[in-house]
Amino acid sequence: MNWSIERKLPLFVTILLVVVAVVQLTIGYGEVRQASRALADKRLPLATRVMADLFQTGQGRARITALAKDSAIVAFLRSGGRRGREPALAAMRRLTSDTATNAGLELRDFGGHLLLRTGKFAGADSVPISPGKDSARYGPLMRQDTTLFIAIAAAVGQEGTGGIVQQVARLALNERTRKTLTGLAGGEVTLLLGNASGDPWTDFATIVPAPPQGVLTSPVPVRYERGEPKRAAAAPVAGTPWMVVAELPTRTVTAPARAYLVSMAPIAALIVILGALVAWWGSRRLTKPLVQVTRAAEAITTGDLEQRVNVQRDDELGRLARSFNTMAEQVSRSHHHLEAQVAQRTKALEGTNAELESFSYSVSHDLRAPLRAIHGFARILLEDHNAKLDPEAQRLLGVIDQNTRRMGQLIGQVLSNLLQNALKFTRGRPDTRIEVGSRPDGKETVYFVKDNGAGFDARYVDKLFGVFQRLHSAEEFDGTGVGLAIVKRIVQRHGGRVWAEGKLNEGATFYFSLPDGEN
Repeated sequence: MNWSIERKLPLFVTILLVVVAVVQLTIGYGEVRQASRALADKRLPLATRVMADLFQTGQGRARITALAKDSAIVAFLRSGGRRGREPALAAMRRLTSDTATNAGLELRDFGGHLLLRTGKFAGADSVPISPGKDSARYGPLMRQDTTLFIAIAAAVGQEGTGGIVQQVARLALNERTRKTLTGLAGGEVTLLLGNASGDPWTDFATIVPAPPQGVLTSPVPVRYERGEPKRAAAAPVAGTPWMVVAELPTRTVTAPARAYLVSMAPIAALIVILGALVAWWGSRRLTKPLVQVTRAAEAITTGDLEQRVNVQRDDELGRLARSFNTMAEQVSRSHHHLEAQVAQRTKALEGTNAELESFSYSVSHDLRAPLRAIHGFARILLEDHNAKLDPEAQRLLGVIDQNTRRMGQLIGQVLSNLLQNALKFTRGRPDTRIEVGSRPDGKETVYFVKDNGAGFDARYVDKLFGVFQRLHSAEEFDGTGVGLAIVKRIVQRHGGRVWAEGKLNEGATFYFSLPDGEN
């Protein structure tokens, strides 16, 4: 297989684009996933705190504590339930009506015997928790078959001369409650409630197993398995032995990263395909004159002196083609002249041998000049497309670069000044980005250096390229104020233009253009 420049260049560009696309997709995926996880780790603790606040346990303790100090309740319990029934019942009904189905309010003696009750729900015919003496106390979540309930109790008086005020309430577990709480938390966040010391636990629709102890004790969100990988955060409910857990499926956390891949992968593939096509087209356009020169030279070596190269362009390749045509014309004229001389002087051949030798030397001398010009223009081609030529070609063409050395050094200086400028104004950025590139624009090529640094106020763009003109103080950024002025002078000397675009604190892009003949 003939691995010519025409094939090597598109292959190299395609491989480069594929590598860049893969790296960019990998980095982008990681950054999006990390940002999504950080957002989830902020949402989960917030959801637990909001849920814990919804229980308003402080108000519940205050109501039961106040009821335990009500004079009618105190009198009833100290009488052992024998006196003051109606006033005590009236006080209880202010908290729980007789028709309430999800709660019950009870007065019991210290032996646990029921003295008085309002409400239709009874968790158990006993005192399920140790009552608080100074204020009401919540007990752990309790389970009765498929029902979960809570109890809060306060003590009145001393053993034998008082009793217990106790309220029990059933948790309404149904799918509607679960969805309502999920909607409050946002997204696919699931909220769980249970005892810090173990079962029972609920997701507000049904009873579920308790989360691992590592989730309940961790101060930050952690990953664990419950049906599927999840991230979860826990928070205690103030004044109770309960805890709230907010959990989010890992697939939800990574969904933005997957969406990034799904949306960006086709774009990256399209860029690679377009880049490969452009590289193929550019390679053919670039190497077509070289192919014509090569074929014409081969034809001349076989004796076909009428071969010419038809290249209509003004760049180095065009000059190379015109030099080759000049050489071919000289060879053809010399050949025809020699033939004419031979035809005119065939009984005098011996006498003209010396003249023929001198003439041959002259022709040889005339041919060397255009051949050197061909090599010179080939050297210019080598400098612009160094990576596409093999080492042998570089060695053979490496001695004739004097004509472009001065211009090349000055354009090395333009890029150096612009890159130093970009580095200076981005050094305070934690994620410095500097981009260098070029694009064709009519009969000239535009080059640019783009950064995400301090930028500048577009109103003062005309001052950028003036000598000793600065848009930032010396304390912020050092410098002499002549670098961009030098850039402008060099580019204009080569028939080009220079300009800039930017926004304050959003970076800047500096452009310069050169006619195609100067690139």
